[in-house]
Amino acid sequence: MGATRPTSDLSSDRHLSIDMLTLLSGGLSVSLETWSITRRGQICCDRNTMSENNDTDNSSSGSMAAKLYADIAVDYNATKSNPFKRYVEESTFASALCPSDDSSLSGQHVLDLGCGAGHYCRILKTEWDANSVRGVDVSEQMLAEAKRQEEVAPLGIQYLHQDLLSPSAAEKITTSFGAPIADLVTAQYLLPYAANKDELNQLCVTAAALVKHGGGRFVSIVSMLSDSIISASKEGHLESKDLGWAATWEGEAHDGMCVELTLFGEARASRVSFPNYLWSRESIEVALSSVGFGKVEWIPIEVDDGAPETVRRSSVDINKTPIGVFVASM
Repeated sequence: MGATRPTSDLSSDRHLSIDMLTLLSGGLSVSLETWSITRRGQICCDRNTMSENNDTDNSSSGSMAAKLYADIAVDYNATKSNPFKRYVEESTFASALCPSDDSSLSGQHVLDLGCGAGHYCRILKTEWDANSVRGVDVSEQMLAEAKRQEEVAPLGIQYLHQDLLSPSAAEKITTSFGAPIADLVTAQYLLPYAANKDELNQLCVTAAALVKHGGGRFVSIVSMLSDSIISASKEGHLESKDLGWAATWEGEAHDGMCVELTLFGEARASRVSFPNYLWSRESIEVALSSVGFGKVEWIPIEVDDGAPETVRRSSVDINKTPIGVFVASM
């Protein structure tokens, strides 16, 4: 089916203001996003200062992401059964990592930035045969889930807590792991947490500093400003029921716009929503080029051969999904 306007979970006359300060920080005074959900179900993200007594780190997008994911770590992990992620995203990401059927990551050292609960870290080891995998994330709660799964089924994956927007992130990561520069740096939905172009550039600086120069690759999945988002600008909604995602926003679509993304688990048994900033392909390429990456290749979307019919028949929805996968070579 085509992308359609979602039905809001809110009643038409209801206005709910969710203060993430109360929801996620236990009443502590910090600077973070306040999400206002209006009667149309639109989401607006405005960075507000909740207290004048904040340190610099607490006002960063990285710190806000940590507070957000503290609340949704388990639910987010549950949405790995999401139809788009399972049958389209993972298949396309695999094509970016290993272009030929007989290729693997054997012998390569991989660093996963914004690893969350370690979903892709485990896949990098079990399915793509990476020599070593290390994951980094700003959310201690997400990392706790990743470490729990490592304890249950050990794969030798190491995890580190670090705000990737910090100018010293690359140095701290290298020192903490005591490891050489990575052959491959991966990131899933890391760049969409850049609230402005300075932050977008800083994330690319960090990736560039950690990947091997002369043959190293940075492979990333990003939500991005797409033609489908621009076309639906006035409606403020875009959704695919078959693929299990929805995007909601307020105001005209523009480069760096903030949206609320919602992912649904299989049969919509679980759901999780979180903010993303959508950057255009051009802005992403400019940021990558400015820090030393050469060729940037955007990988065509691929559907897994084992995808159910509901996914395979959703070619229109797949093409409208505001997601891209790129390979940047150093």
